[in-house]
Amino acid sequence: MKPQWLTALKHHYTGSLEHGFQQFRQGVAFFFLGMVGLYMAHSMLAPSLAQEVAVLISVLIGGAGFIWAMMAHVRMLVGRLIRFFERR
Repeated sequence: MKPQWLTALKHHYTGSLEHGFQQFRQGVAFFFLGMVGLYMAHSMLAPSLAQEVAVLISVLIGGAGFIWAMMAHVRMLVGRLIRFFERR
């Protein structure tokens, strides 16, 4: 009998590719939003504390989006590998 956490982990990774791709798109959207904010802070704000705060927020949003997208990508990749090796 498999441990419950292993079954839950397998269920997570073998979920629908549509759900994984939706998470990937959300991560890319946040990354893009962060990069747009970074560009706007650099080009539209004068060097000041407000610009630094805007840059910090933009980098945090972009970084979180990047991590979110990469986690979704790894989820889809591992799910495909699990499906491939289960068919054998």
